[in-house]
Amino acid sequence: MSFKDALAKARSNRPEPVLQAVAVGDELYHVEIRRLDGMDWAAITADCPPRHERDASMGYDSNKAALIACRRHGRLLDGDDEPVAMAVIRDDQGNVVDDPWLNLFNAISGTEADAIAALWWGQNVNDPNKHVVALKKASAGGSKTN
Repeated sequence: MSFKDALAKARSNRPEPVLQAVAVGDELYHVEIRRLDGMDWAAITADCPPRHERDASMGYDSNKAALIACRRHGRLLDGDDEPVAMAVIRDDQGNVVDDPWLNLFNAISGTEADAIAALWWGQNVNDPNKHVVALKKASAGGSKTN
Protein backbone atom coordinates (compact mmCIF):
# COMPACT_ATOMS: atom_id res chain seq x y z
CA MET A 1 0.00 0.00 0.00
CA SER A 2 1.34 3.42 -0.90
CA PHE A 3 1.80 6.15 1.67
CA LYS A 4 -1.05 8.15 0.10
CA ASP A 5 -3.32 5.12 0.30
CA ALA A 6 -2.32 4.59 3.93
CA LEU A 7 -3.15 8.24 4.73
CA ALA A 8 -6.55 7.96 3.02
CA LYS A 9 -7.29 4.75 4.91
CA ALA A 10 -6.26 6.35 8.21
CA ARG A 11 -8.61 9.28 7.57
CA SER A 12 -11.53 7.02 6.68
CA ASN A 13 -10.93 4.71 9.66
CA ARG A 14 -11.01 7.35 12.40
CA PRO A 15 -12.67 5.99 15.53
CA GLU A 16 -16.22 7.06 16.22
CA PRO A 17 -16.65 9.88 18.74
CA VAL A 18 -17.42 8.82 22.31
CA LEU A 19 -19.94 10.41 24.65
CA GLN A 20 -19.47 11.35 28.29
CA ALA A 21 -22.62 11.90 30.32
CA VAL A 22 -22.72 14.97 32.56
CA ALA A 23 -25.41 16.24 34.90
CA VAL A 24 -26.35 19.88 34.63
CA GLY A 25 -28.79 20.43 37.44
CA ASP A 26 -31.42 17.75 36.96
CA GLU A 27 -30.75 17.36 33.23
CA LEU A 28 -28.47 14.86 31.53
CA TYR A 29 -26.24 16.03 28.67
CA HIS A 30 -23.47 14.32 26.71
CA VAL A 31 -20.09 15.73 25.73
CA GLU A 32 -18.94 14.33 22.39
CA ILE A 33 -15.20 13.62 22.25
CA ARG A 34 -13.28 12.62 19.15
CA ARG A 35 -9.86 11.73 17.85
CA LEU A 36 -8.16 14.87 16.58
CA ASP A 37 -5.49 15.46 14.00
CA GLY A 38 -2.12 15.08 15.68
CA MET A 39 -1.11 18.71 15.30
CA ASP A 40 -4.47 19.87 16.72
CA TRP A 41 -3.92 17.75 19.84
CA ALA A 42 -0.30 18.92 20.09
CA ALA A 43 -1.40 22.58 19.92
CA ILE A 44 -3.94 22.02 22.70
CA THR A 45 -1.50 20.33 25.06
CA ALA A 46 1.18 22.95 24.30
CA ASP A 47 -1.21 25.58 25.66
CA CYS A 48 -1.66 23.65 28.93
CA PRO A 49 1.57 23.41 30.95
CA PRO A 50 1.49 21.08 33.97
CA ARG A 51 0.18 22.59 37.23
CA HIS A 52 0.92 19.78 39.68
CA GLU A 53 2.49 16.32 39.97
CA ARG A 54 -0.33 14.44 38.20
CA ASP A 55 -0.08 16.87 35.29
CA ALA A 56 3.71 16.56 35.20
CA SER A 57 3.51 12.82 34.54
CA MET A 58 1.34 13.53 31.49
CA GLY A 59 3.25 16.62 30.42
CA TYR A 60 0.21 18.91 30.41
CA ASP A 61 -2.79 20.06 32.47
CA SER A 62 -5.36 17.45 31.43
CA ASN A 63 -8.46 19.31 32.62
CA LYS A 64 -7.45 22.56 30.93
CA ALA A 65 -6.64 20.59 27.77
CA ALA A 66 -10.09 18.99 27.96
CA LEU A 67 -11.74 22.41 28.25
CA ILE A 68 -9.79 23.76 25.27
CA ALA A 69 -10.44 20.61 23.23
CA CYS A 70 -14.16 20.90 23.97
CA ARG A 71 -14.17 24.57 22.90
CA ARG A 72 -12.34 23.84 19.65
CA HIS A 73 -13.59 20.39 18.69
CA GLY A 74 -16.24 19.09 21.09
CA ARG A 75 -19.99 19.13 20.99
CA LEU A 76 -22.55 19.16 23.76
CA LEU A 77 -25.69 17.14 23.09
CA ASP A 78 -28.94 17.51 25.00
CA GLY A 79 -31.18 14.66 26.18
CA ASP A 80 -32.56 14.27 22.65
CA ASP A 81 -29.01 14.11 21.21
CA GLU A 82 -29.45 17.54 19.65
CA PRO A 83 -26.38 19.81 19.60
CA VAL A 84 -26.40 22.71 22.06
CA ALA A 85 -24.98 26.06 20.92
CA MET A 86 -21.66 26.46 22.76
CA ALA A 87 -19.93 29.32 20.94
CA VAL A 88 -17.92 31.78 23.04
CA ILE A 89 -19.48 35.25 22.90
CA ARG A 90 -17.20 38.29 22.80
CA ASP A 91 -17.84 42.02 23.03
CA ASP A 92 -16.68 44.59 20.46
CA GLN A 93 -13.21 44.70 22.03
CA GLY A 94 -12.82 40.92 21.86
CA ASN A 95 -13.33 40.32 25.57
CA VAL A 96 -15.17 37.14 26.52
CA VAL A 97 -18.70 37.91 27.66
CA ASP A 98 -19.97 34.33 27.85
CA ASP A 99 -18.06 31.04 27.64
CA PRO A 100 -20.57 28.16 27.67
CA TRP A 101 -17.85 25.49 27.92
CA LEU A 102 -16.26 27.15 30.94
CA ASN A 103 -19.73 27.55 32.44
CA LEU A 104 -20.33 23.82 31.91
CA PHE A 105 -16.99 22.79 33.43
CA ASN A 106 -17.73 25.03 36.45
CA ALA A 107 -21.20 23.48 36.86
CA ILE A 108 -20.24 19.79 36.68
CA SER A 109 -18.42 17.78 39.30
CA GLY A 110 -14.66 17.33 39.36
CA THR A 111 -15.24 13.66 38.64
CA GLU A 112 -17.17 14.52 35.48
CA ALA A 113 -14.46 16.97 34.36
CA ASP A 114 -11.82 14.28 34.99
CA ALA A 115 -13.86 11.78 32.95
CA ILE A 116 -14.02 14.20 30.03
CA ALA A 117 -10.25 14.76 30.29
CA ALA A 118 -9.64 11.00 30.43
CA LEU A 119 -11.66 10.44 27.25
CA TRP A 120 -9.77 13.16 25.36
CA TRP A 121 -6.52 11.49 26.53
CA GLY A 122 -7.79 8.06 25.54
CA GLN A 123 -8.86 9.12 22.06
CA ASN A 124 -5.72 11.15 21.34
CA VAL A 125 -2.90 9.51 23.30
CA ASN A 126 -3.65 6.08 24.73
CA ASP A 127 -5.59 4.49 21.85
CA PRO A 128 -3.13 5.66 19.16
CA ASN A 129 -0.20 4.40 21.27
CA LYS A 130 -1.88 1.00 21.66
CA HIS A 131 -2.36 0.88 17.89
CA VAL A 132 1.34 1.51 17.27
CA VAL A 133 2.31 -1.22 19.74
CA ALA A 134 -0.07 -3.68 18.06
CA LEU A 135 1.34 -2.86 14.62
CA LYS A 136 4.89 -3.35 15.89
CA LYS A 137 3.97 -6.76 17.32
CA ALA A 138 2.24 -7.76 14.09
CA SER A 139 5.23 -6.79 11.93
CA ALA A 140 7.91 -9.38 11.24
CA GLY A 141 9.96 -9.45 14.42
CA GLY A 142 8.64 -6.08 15.58
CA SER A 143 10.57 -2.85 15.59
CA LYS A 144 13.46 -2.37 17.98
CA THR A 145 13.00 1.40 17.95
CA ASN A 146 10.11 3.55 19.17
